[in-house]
Amino acid sequence: MNHCVALVTDLIFSTKVRGTAKDLGVGCRIVGSLAALEEALLAEAASTVIVDLNADGVGGAEAIRVAKRACPMARVLAYLSHVQAGLAAEARGAGADEVMPRSVFVERLPELLVGP
Repeated sequence: MNHCVALVTDLIFSTKVRGTAKDLGVGCRIVGSLAALEEALLAEAASTVIVDLNADGVGGAEAIRVAKRACPMARVLAYLSHVQAGLAAEARGAGADEVMPRSVFVERLPELLVGP
């Protein structure tokens, strides 16, 4: 079964991720800090890690590095505002498998949760 850990601090997006995962039968744990992300990934094998690069109080690229270190086999997907080209490049450099604008993330969420 696919399992997702998502670092999302925005209530609307965390509800969207959790609800979509539930509808698809995908387990999903929402976390709100780097420490909680690392703890969740060390405790349970995730097939997908989602990182909101604009999460409050979390350095986006650092979250990517934490995810890759704690769960190297997981796909790490990141989303952000479409105008943040520098942050997108930083996330790719940190090892994100895909970086996309928030609107694309919402559109592709079911496909992303189910996996390749």
